[in-house]
Amino acid sequence: MAHRSSGSAFLPDVVDVVMDQACRRVGLDPCGAELLRLGENMLFRLSSAPVVVRVARDLGHLDDAAKEVAVSDWLAAQHFPAARTFEIPDQQQPLVVDGHPVTFWRFIPGRPANIDEAGILGGLLRRLHQLERPEEDLDLPPVNGFGHIPARLAGAPIPDADKDFLRHRVAELEQELAALEFRLPATAIHGDAHVKNIMIAPDGAATLIDLEAFAYGFAEWDLAKTAAETSMGMLAERDYEAFAEAYGYDITSWSGFTVLRQVMQVKMITWLAQNVDHSERIATEYAKRIATIRTGVLTEPWRGF
Repeated sequence: MAHRSSGSAFLPDVVDVVMDQACRRVGLDPCGAELLRLGENMLFRLSSAPVVVRVARDLGHLDDAAKEVAVSDWLAAQHFPAARTFEIPDQQQPLVVDGHPVTFWRFIPGRPANIDEAGILGGLLRRLHQLERPEEDLDLPPVNGFGHIPARLAGAPIPDADKDFLRHRVAELEQELAALEFRLPATAIHGDAHVKNIMIAPDGAATLIDLEAFAYGFAEWDLAKTAAETSMGMLAERDYEAFAEAYGYDITSWSGFTVLRQVMQVKMITWLAQNVDHSERIATEYAKRIATIRTGVLTEPWRGF
């Protein structure tokens, strides 16, 4: 039977119902669950078990959710510190509930990394990029620089003029990407490598999370986001320097970084565009970001969510 797409908005009160149904299907108690994060997915921490429930936006993310589970298994076999799935007896993950892929993860005690801990991210990426290419049982897709951008724009509650502008910008950047000559080797990459995708345990141990964007491609893709965030005022220069030193390479020294920086800007604004009706704060940040991309002028720092 084909799964149907959910026609509901990706809002906490709607997704909470999906999380509740998913938990009850696998025998977990959803009562008292806490919303941890809103992004491409919504993450809920259960109070009844050391479990985080991850609900994806729609069936367009089903393959990513399945890949994330497979990547977690591969990284565990490599003894790499990354998020681990919570095994559900007699259930294959992801589940699909009302058009949403749902996965279950072991809760990681601790806190998200702070923006002044970018050096930790650089060290983890250096270690990740040194792993051998996964075997055939984990066939990572090639990097898709624009990922879910078309779907994001199709459903985003933003003016049509903004959508047309961003689609035109994507078309321009696709041509510029095709002409780039990368310097670093191809490797397994995280695909959404920023400091908030690290958890820090009470003993200081760092764990990489949010594995759904994993791909195979040039290492520069994993370095560009932190450098781009720095250029938008989201990280201090000293924190970026710690990141580059820990990794062993400064991507901003490469002439092609300008193109990847603009790709990252478009990815970051289209993620936000999906959620502009969630709060005035998000709507204000979106307005700032679209003005930056239209004019090329950064009038004030971008802020993360």
